[in-house]
Amino acid sequence: MNFSTKLPKLLSIFALCNLIGLNTQLNAAQYAEPGFILTSIKPLQLIVQDITQGVIESVALLPPGASPHAYALRPSDVKKIKRAKSIYWVGPQLESFLEKSFSKYPAKTHALAALGNAITPATAIIKQEPAHDEHEEHEGHEEHDEEKKSAADEDQQHDHPSKIHVHQYRGVDPHIWLSPEVALLIAQQIKEQTSLLYPQHSAQLEENYQRFKQSLAALDLQLKSNFSALRALGFLVFHDAYSRFIEHYQLNQIGALTINPARRPGAKHLAEIRLQIQSSQPLCIFSEPQFSTVAIATITRNTSLRTAELDPLATLIQGSDASYLDFLEDFAQRIIRCLGNA
Repeated sequence: MNFSTKLPKLLSIFALCNLIGLNTQLNAAQYAEPGFILTSIKPLQLIVQDITQGVIESVALLPPGASPHAYALRPSDVKKIKRAKSIYWVGPQLESFLEKSFSKYPAKTHALAALGNAITPATAIIKQEPAHDEHEEHEGHEEHDEEKKSAADEDQQHDHPSKIHVHQYRGVDPHIWLSPEVALLIAQQIKEQTSLLYPQHSAQLEENYQRFKQSLAALDLQLKSNFSALRALGFLVFHDAYSRFIEHYQLNQIGALTINPARRPGAKHLAEIRLQIQSSQPLCIFSEPQFSTVAIATITRNTSLRTAELDPLATLIQGSDASYLDFLEDFAQRIIRCLGNA
């Protein structure tokens, strides 16, 4: 092969290198400060990104499709943790595998789980009770008869759907980012902590926060309106992780295949779920992109249940300009479409 035949390939490689370099420069130009803020999962990264626009980049530690319930850190992850300017995670309740690594950097690491407790019983649909130990399977509901009765009484007083589901997490569900109320508290903390880190950008951070707050309030009102005619319609989920969202929008989840998605639900529990389907006649069952659908296929066999996919970790939300609002609206619309059969 002579030089004339090699030249086009060399030019292509040179152009590609230039393009990569240009993209890197453009990316750096978007932010006033070097480095990045690290979050454990993508939904938290989206909130950080919304608040720190123009100030500093945000990066999610877990790759798309990985579950915070079961993940092993890679050497490149350890390097990111060390290099990050600040770190946000829910806490050991969710990402237990990060506890040891994050404990080495207490000054820059912020656990957000406590913000979920800031939503008081007066603002919750189901009042919070003392937490008890989680178990592998969401084994029926016999042991919760008194809880159901209490919840039903509360529903009658407040005109809520009579079959609203009492969740095993009982007010300590670690999936806090699924609550718009808690998401706003997370955004506020990020604004405050980043302002301490970069006081020269406090005005920009405040502007970003106010924009986030107003946009979130508008979307929340829209979703409440969208859900208003669907609140009594029952559905099932694969993973009992949505109590924050369900209670906020007063939806009617009647059961879950598992509370621990890393462990397959047992045959006894699947049989109980099938009986629950027969008695409650739910419309939908929701899977998740990172987990097997074998159990759901077993449950839905010979039924009229509609199936759809929920994406609590924002796996399918792509693009550098994606926002938490994109994620929240996408998550809500998946439920609305299935229950409304649009």
